[in-house]
Amino acid sequence: VMNLTGDTRWGIAGVSLRSADVGQHLQPQGLLYSVFERHGEDTQARVVGALTQAWHAPTQRELVMQALADPRVKVVTLTVTEKAYGLHPSSGLLDESHPDVAADLKTPHLPCSVLGWLCAALARRPANAPLNVLCCDNMNRNGDVLKGGLVEFARRTAPHLVGRIEDQWALPNTMVDRIVPAATPQSLAWASEALGLRDESALVCEPFRQWVIEDRFITDRPRWEEAGVLLVDAVAPYQDMKLRLLNAAHSAIAYVGQCMGLSTVAEVMAHPVCSAYIRSLMLDDLLKVTPVPAGYDARRYVLDLLHRFENAALAHRTEQIAMDGTQKVAVRWLPGLRAGLQQGQSLPRLMSALAVWLHYLDRGCSASGQALHIQDPGAAALQARLHAAEGLHHKVLAACQHEAVFGPNDWPREWALEVTQHWSLLEGQGLAALMGSVSR
Repeated sequence: VMNLTGDTRWGIAGVSLRSADVGQHLQPQGLLYSVFERHGEDTQARVVGALTQAWHAPTQRELVMQALADPRVKVVTLTVTEKAYGLHPSSGLLDESHPDVAADLKTPHLPCSVLGWLCAALARRPANAPLNVLCCDNMNRNGDVLKGGLVEFARRTAPHLVGRIEDQWALPNTMVDRIVPAATPQSLAWASEALGLRDESALVCEPFRQWVIEDRFITDRPRWEEAGVLLVDAVAPYQDMKLRLLNAAHSAIAYVGQCMGLSTVAEVMAHPVCSAYIRSLMLDDLLKVTPVPAGYDARRYVLDLLHRFENAALAHRTEQIAMDGTQKVAVRWLPGLRAGLQQGQSLPRLMSALAVWLHYLDRGCSASGQALHIQDPGAAALQARLHAAEGLHHKVLAACQHEAVFGPNDWPREWALEVTQHWSLLEGQGLAALMGSVSR
């Protein structure tokens, strides 16, 4: 913020709720880190100096709590992945089986969950100290959903705080669009060579960036619009467009890539059968069921996305994107599939992607027989349903009845039969045959 807008009243205190690695890497570097924007051979680099602190919440609990309780702190932003909120993806209700949520319901004075930390901070903030909380994770209506989760958590642990959440906190919905792969030894080595020194926190990302925020703050805020942030009345059209186009396609790329032994997005897009499938998925299926902002050229956006996916300079791993599928599929694919049913739209590519995901969970190995590392705490319950069912059609029906992912509303048997047919073709003739059968 300081570098981009010139407003030195604002800085960022970074907090990690899990690993201490980020702070340990940043502290010796004076909290500076480098960002490399790459597409092909084109590279732009800058050093970011907006951080004022880098704390590890489990070991620096009081420092973090003092900062959250400080009335001079006006904004808290959250980027913690969908699963970290401890909310059911299909309903947004509190997930009491989430280990952090379960622990905080018992000992709210020693928070470890996102909801627990925020509610504990509210209890220590002065009564006249309003706060803006921005969820920047890929959840539909993320600010509204987070507010609902906070209210529910407070009702269970500190009912006197509910009114303050509703009256003194602003939780605007947001949408962030930028592909930033997790750092790897290879990306850090490349950045070190480019810099001429070692940066343990270097990030390599794409040039494209978009941040859209609903302009409903309760205090003053950084002048983000001067750095290109789009302040709007309603973020939903932008959020839906990103979730149903970029994120939905990313998940399809991830599961296709994992099943075919392709480790990065660029490798998937370099495969002729895969790239034709993803292109058809986006242009022929996802566009049909994606609401877009008025006057926005959605087809142009899709073509730009395809170009972004082809960026071989980004080692965006399919295994990373495939993580937490039970959380992601619920918000990236299922709303579009519901919309297709309501509109009478045929969506064979998206339904085939769902078959690929179920196959990925059920078999747990690539086409070559290599075991896949499925990183998804919510997968075990769905896998148990799949493994207990006899025959592909019964597996699909069992999956559709898993409310934690597929929601409480029934899915038509004809729809389930079509998913079964895609899965059967995948089992019988292979993934390339399935993709070829539904691609233009």
